[in-house]
Amino acid sequence: MAKVTLSDVKAAQPEWFSRKNKKFFGDISYRVMKGKKSHQPFLVRQTCGWTDMFDRPKRCHLVVNDIKEDLKIGSLVKTGSMPFRQFDDLDDVKDWLAEH
Repeated sequence: MAKVTLSDVKAAQPEWFSRKNKKFFGDISYRVMKGKKSHQPFLVRQTCGWTDMFDRPKRCHLVVNDIKEDLKIGSLVKTGSMPFRQFDDLDDVKDWLAEH
């Protein structure tokens, strides 16, 4: 796959980046990063979404979504039996990407 930019992904799926969607999911920022081994692009989202449920304090973290060949945003990356992986900081994301 050729180099994929955030603008490319936004153009392919603009509704994902709408103000309404961003607010609903608690997203703060977005970036596209590439796996070192697979060269696959991933959408890295900084988000606080749903962390304050059940009276817990709001906590921001990073999550990573696959980006498909047609530049559509896919599912969240998983770890073991966990439904999706949360990362504490960008260095954790970079370490994960170095292995993928």
